[in-house]
Amino acid sequence: MRKLYSSMLIALVCGGLFCAGAAVADDVVTKVITLKHANMAQVVHTLGPLLPGSSVLMSNDNDHVVLRGPKDIVAGLEAIIIQLDVAPAPKRDVETTVYMVVASSQAANAGAMPAELDPVIKQLKGVFNYKGFRLLDSFVLRSRDLERGNTTGFVPPLPDSNIPAGHKISYTFRYNRVTIDGSETAPMIRFDGLTLGMKVPVSGGQGQVTFMDASIGTDVDVPEGKKVVVGKTSAVEGPDSALILVISAKVVN
Repeated sequence: MRKLYSSMLIALVCGGLFCAGAAVADDVVTKVITLKHANMAQVVHTLGPLLPGSSVLMSNDNDHVVLRGPKDIVAGLEAIIIQLDVAPAPKRDVETTVYMVVASSQAANAGAMPAELDPVIKQLKGVFNYKGFRLLDSFVLRSRDLERGNTTGFVPPLPDSNIPAGHKISYTFRYNRVTIDGSETAPMIRFDGLTLGMKVPVSGGQGQVTFMDASIGTDVDVPEGKKVVVGKTSAVEGPDSALILVISAKVVN
């Protein structure tokens, strides 16, 4: 790739003032600019179409640009390079709180729930015919803007599932990329490829235990500070219940 850039730059040199026999004007100057942040290929791509016939762009490596030509043109090109050579904005962290809630049609199956989930539970009761709710697990996952995130964990089987305590539910929570959109005061946090995958122990009779796969997956937009129901699966406790995935997210500077 570096040879390709060099070839491009040599071609520019041979079309300008460094070629043999070229006349040198009185106002011709040479400027060496050291790149601190910009990528040389990006600089060449941007400046190439802007070079007049009397100017030269030359580079010996990925860190330096040499401009030679009329003083005013060189000054203009230098100003462009300075604008390009800026440090990228620091990536911000996204802190995601994940709740795995088991909902049941029986009120007797209710358990203690975090107070912050009260609005979500009220909403779920209005939409679905669930009466009992209990928290299976919750955790916090942090990653950076435009990056992926993942974590794994284990939780005991539900008390009324008749599964020996040694056979735990395993889960993997991940997303392919998290993106911060919107304004500074009201960011929208997008999760691409968000997935909760689970292996749930199931009693097979005569003391045997098998494992069933369950998953919830989607792309989802989460307003900062809001709790969003991502999806549900009935594989954890049976057709009269569901595991409901709820998440919230916030930007951490």
